[in-house]
Amino acid sequence: MKIQLKNIGMLDEAEFEVGDITLICGENNTGKTYATYSLYGYLDFMRKIRDYNIFTRRRSLLDSKSGYVEKQIQEKKITFEEIQKRIYKHLEEKGRAYSEYILLEVMAGKNENFVNASFNVDITISLEDIKHAVEKYLENNEIHTRYKTKFKHTIYSDGLAIEMIKLENAREFNGYIKSFLDSLLNIIMSRNFILSVERTGASIFQEELDFMKIARLEAARKILRDEKNIGLFEITETLDAKKQLYPQPVRDNINFIRKIKEIAKKQSLFKKEKEQYKTILDCLAKILGGKYKTTDVGILFQPKGTRTAYNVEIASSSVRSLLMLNYYILHQAQKGDILMIDEPELNLHPKNQIRLARLFALLANAGIKIFITTHSDYIVRELSNCIMLSNLTDQAIQKLKNRGYLKEYKLNSDKIKAYVAKNIKGKNTLENVKITKAQGIFMETFDEAIESQNENQGLIFKEI
Repeated sequence: MKIQLKNIGMLDEAEFEVGDITLICGENNTGKTYATYSLYGYLDFMRKIRDYNIFTRRRSLLDSKSGYVEKQIQEKKITFEEIQKRIYKHLEEKGRAYSEYILLEVMAGKNENFVNASFNVDITISLEDIKHAVEKYLENNEIHTRYKTKFKHTIYSDGLAIEMIKLENAREFNGYIKSFLDSLLNIIMSRNFILSVERTGASIFQEELDFMKIARLEAARKILRDEKNIGLFEITETLDAKKQLYPQPVRDNINFIRKIKEIAKKQSLFKKEKEQYKTILDCLAKILGGKYKTTDVGILFQPKGTRTAYNVEIASSSVRSLLMLNYYILHQAQKGDILMIDEPELNLHPKNQIRLARLFALLANAGIKIFITTHSDYIVRELSNCIMLSNLTDQAIQKLKNRGYLKEYKLNSDKIKAYVAKNIKGKNTLENVKITKAQGIFMETFDEAIESQNENQGLIFKEI
């Protein structure tokens, strides 16, 4: 997946590619978070399934842009090649809608910071991907359930036949086709989960930051004040106004905390197959130094070796910082996901930053893509070490066991992407960083500060 963006907040222009692990480093205020949040919003928007047949005062963003109009028909057979073409066209239309209408809401920014903003993605979807998605669509009773009762689907070796059962006109069929394409994108596009840099606050101030409750309250007050009915559109407008208070990743983190009791009842890929992924679970346990519990009175944390559990509100900042990562890995993670973390080093001791880098290597090798922005030289250097491990035999790595290394930490340098955010000729952009199997990641953004501090220490010591 390759991304091109322009005029998104502080990031003037950039191109980057998503790898098994993608990291963006750089000084403050150079646009790293804008790249992360805008990609998160794009993936989320592309996976949303819209109902194109419900016409309210808020018309569908894509209604007037569709290039497909079916005639009055009762049955249509669509080949996988045709579905592929329509998917690409649909991606183009949704991408344009995202840049023009959705991006500003995702970032909760000001109009003047997103003038002529664009976010374009180059993604390859094979015929095998299409066929697999169609099969999954027909198997999954939770996707598009209401529409499926109105159509009969017959899959063939080269395509899909769709027969109208309960619909009366082609207009409804057109709406179905667009929702059907949305459903395929929901399956094809990677599920995305993010830990925003505000995650520690979301963990303890969820009640105070719960804009949905505030919006409902304000809508109710308006009904009482005006003494007249208020429509769905007005309530939606009130909700949308509240959404603009925080970027979408922050809102989604708040929502995650709100639903954490339900989430804790589910099992991720790693928890279902504990023995196969024991290394991941052990590494996570070392980072946490204890375990979380969800109760009716809130979320508790019990440090390892103690019998006492503490409310996360009074636990250490690292406990709050790691809370959502813990619940994602144990209760939500699935192969093909993209885990995005803004400043994973937040509130962590250097030892835990190193362990976290090793956890990223394990997750990437298990099929979870990792996308991070970081100021941590410890994380970058440890990822470099994991890349360099791929030069060694398993027997050679065994000799490094006392240093904490395992053969499972090996990373393929070809599948890692690294960028540095910097200002070049007055424009904030992302510059590609060299990565080699022999030496890892050539991330020089930290070197000047480290060398300067070492030099200063030497000069001070000399004076002493």
